[in-house]
Amino acid sequence: MSIESIGLKNFTVFKNFRIDVSSSINIFIGENGTGKTHLLKAIYAACELSRAESQNDELLKCFKEKQQEANLLRNKNIGQLTISITSKNVTRKQIRGSELVEYFLEIPDGKKFPAVYIPVKDMLTHSAGFLAMANKYRDFPFDKTLTDIVIKASQWKVKQPPKLALAILPILEEMMDGIVVFENEEFYIKKNNGQMILFELEAEGLKKIGLLWQLLMTDNLNEDSILIWDEPEANLNPKFLPKIVECLLELSRHGVQIFLSTHNYIFAKYFDVAKRDNDSVLFHSLYFEEKTSGVKCETQPYFENLKHNDISAAFNHLLERVYQIQIGD
Repeated sequence: MSIESIGLKNFTVFKNFRIDVSSSINIFIGENGTGKTHLLKAIYAACELSRAESQNDELLKCFKEKQQEANLLRNKNIGQLTISITSKNVTRKQIRGSELVEYFLEIPDGKKFPAVYIPVKDMLTHSAGFLAMANKYRDFPFDKTLTDIVIKASQWKVKQPPKLALAILPILEEMMDGIVVFENEEFYIKKNNGQMILFELEAEGLKKIGLLWQLLMTDNLNEDSILIWDEPEANLNPKFLPKIVECLLELSRHGVQIFLSTHNYIFAKYFDVAKRDNDSVLFHSLYFEEKTSGVKCETQPYFENLKHNDISAAFNHLLERVYQIQIGD
């Protein structure tokens, strides 16, 4: 089961927003402040709400707005917010209501969307005692997306690698020169020479690779699941970018629906280069036409075809500067 479209009404920077999405890979770009992370968190919250036995403020938890719930409203005078993750056979239900705001969710009736959200911030370094503190303190300063990734990465590993992981795990293991080990509430990368490197001492980019490895081995990424990843390229050595793209394309070929955000030209462009004819990749560029009208979106199957593309504009500006320097010499 994959998401077919996404709609947001009166939600942060989104006034009345709807896009159709690929069942395989969706890549969001846009200037800072155009709502990429808000959009990804809204998708994750909707997926969690589709599976929750009780609503229990799942949306607010993803944004840590427990005390100031009206902050999620773009226009506080309207007092309603709607998240939609489908356009067909919609069941609209109220997921929360108060004197300040009413939240509505539109999903296919009876459908559940298992999802994993990988935040930009590394959380596995802080795993020791983290979940105990999260359960103990009411005002714990981390939102649900940050606690959930620690929970999912800490689960028991499967005895045999899942089928969809067989082609991916060797690539990840080569990049980090080892495998991930979880002992006594701490994460390590066990190098091929036997050395155990605590996550807090490992390079940021390798920790990101290790997290993806761990999610595969805990079976949190499987056929018909959804992967939501905020800036996969952050802190990653550029030489690893084509390999991460290869891994993501392979996941999508095994039924994982993927939503990504990026500011990186090389990472985005590699999807154009590496995808096969039957791979479905869509690029969604978020932009403001006018601040009063909310965020708009342009969608194209190729990164180079986007007209609203600040990443390409910055890259081309650099090339022009390099060219001018060379000509000046």
